[in-house]
Amino acid sequence: MEQTGDRESFDISQVETPDKETRKITISTSPGLRQWMAQRRFSIAFNTYHIGKLFMVGFDPLGTFQFSEANFPRSMGLSMHNQTLWMAGQKQLWRFENFLQPGQTSQGHDAVFVPMGATTTGMINLHDVRASDEGVYFISCNFNCIGKLHPKWSFEPVWKPPFISQFEYGDKCHLNCLALEDGKPKYVTAFAETDDIRGWRNNSKSEGTGIVMDVTTNEVLCRGLHMPHSPQIHEGELYVANSGCGEFGHVDRKTGVYTPICFIPGFTRGIAFWRHFAFVGSSKPREHGVFEGNDETPLNDILTRDNIAPQCQISIVDLRSGEIKQTLTIEGVASEIYDVCIIPGVQRPFVTDVQSDHMNTIFRPSSLHI
Repeated sequence: MEQTGDRESFDISQVETPDKETRKITISTSPGLRQWMAQRRFSIAFNTYHIGKLFMVGFDPLGTFQFSEANFPRSMGLSMHNQTLWMAGQKQLWRFENFLQPGQTSQGHDAVFVPMGATTTGMINLHDVRASDEGVYFISCNFNCIGKLHPKWSFEPVWKPPFISQFEYGDKCHLNCLALEDGKPKYVTAFAETDDIRGWRNNSKSEGTGIVMDVTTNEVLCRGLHMPHSPQIHEGELYVANSGCGEFGHVDRKTGVYTPICFIPGFTRGIAFWRHFAFVGSSKPREHGVFEGNDETPLNDILTRDNIAPQCQISIVDLRSGEIKQTLTIEGVASEIYDVCIIPGVQRPFVTDVQSDHMNTIFRPSSLHI
């Protein structure tokens, strides 16, 4: 660890690039974040899908940051339900189980998340995952639908927008994110109301063609958003990332009116909650891709006008004031965050992947008796 001004900086990982160069991933935190988190019993999971990393951040008993990581290609949507973590991958939906009982520890960790199952979906362009007692739901961009985990086949399609005329393979509207209410799908976000394959790409990024849609009524609740992501219901209120504007905002569920809560210097995506705080992920513009350079988005106009550097970070927003209270900034080769997830009741989590040597010595029988 090194001090950078009032910030603390940590080298947490390294990645080998295609040209065999090793590049670091560094995390720096705002002053007071360590103490702020140490006083509360939870930890954070987030992923950087473009380099296939899943990270968990917690604290050891002395109040020192503790980091754990696992490798999964195209790691995207995250959802925690009943101590089971679900994650969307490149061609699979992953299930992680915590091998420790409440109060147990192992090598200083109070939770050990192990990938115990993976359903192969194929390249359906998995995005958000949301788990509940009703099932495990997710978004398939390439089929423009909400899917559900199926015990035998790739997935069970359960809903598509009414403006999508035919259930077929091909990303038409960039349906991307999902919110549940009472355990069932309630809201989704999409970039545009189009029925042509790749039609959403034909819309100018400067135009607000993004929508929030009510799954239960088949009606668009909110229009005029810029590349929206991550609708989430918290304490009855609906929040969303207005990504192309670098905003975290609120949507009135009766009127559909969108109100920005705060500006974050990055492409906002990935929202989680703990009490009256929102944890909002943000990413730097891509050099290549859908929002290449973000040169046509309102976000880029704001960053250029005010000479602000975009950040890949998690911003902790106080919902009572709309102020950003703390930040955790990711630097180095990692430049994008897809999702953020709170792990309640856990302060020192550990996560592993199937290729890790840890899998040679981690076992949990269903019973200790035969």
